[in-house]
Amino acid sequence: MGDNGFITYQAGTDAERAFTDAVEDARYEYGNRGYTGTIAEKDDYAVVTTTPMPLNEATEYAERLLDVDDSRVSDKRGPAGAVPVLTGERTVEVIITTADAPAGGFEGSYEDAARAVLAARGLLAEGEKVGYGVTGTYELHPITRRPYTGTMKVPLVNGPLEHTGWLFFGVASC
Repeated sequence: MGDNGFITYQAGTDAERAFTDAVEDARYEYGNRGYTGTIAEKDDYAVVTTTPMPLNEATEYAERLLDVDDSRVSDKRGPAGAVPVLTGERTVEVIITTADAPAGGFEGSYEDAARAVLAARGLLAEGEKVGYGVTGTYELHPITRRPYTGTMKVPLVNGPLEHTGWLFFGVASC
């Protein structure tokens, strides 16, 4: 059997939890039969730098280490490498009460409702915007059928860079 280099990003600031989630995701996607050439083959990880960096820089760094067969990540039976990643993206949970909603509910989309509540509460950072894909459970106003109350998970983009995940990489059996 051969080997394959892999690079995968996983959201989450706790390295152990992010690693476990990345392995589980890969096993779900590629199966757990072995020899997938992915992080699914790894049992452990090693943090190769504690300096967080933007995803594109972390990816370039990982590619360089793989290209030079860095001993920390080149053994297909050894640990995956791990680099903390900075992004300007985050997801927040917003609970909307009747005190937040205008009479008749929010006009526009769920994104508009989330934006209005976050802005009113001062929870948007400079330049930060509501991203696509607001999800949750909400009640519609009984007359207007507009968003009125509920819980939303709101993706935010273009915010300040924060440690939001981990880039895992290495060599695995395929």
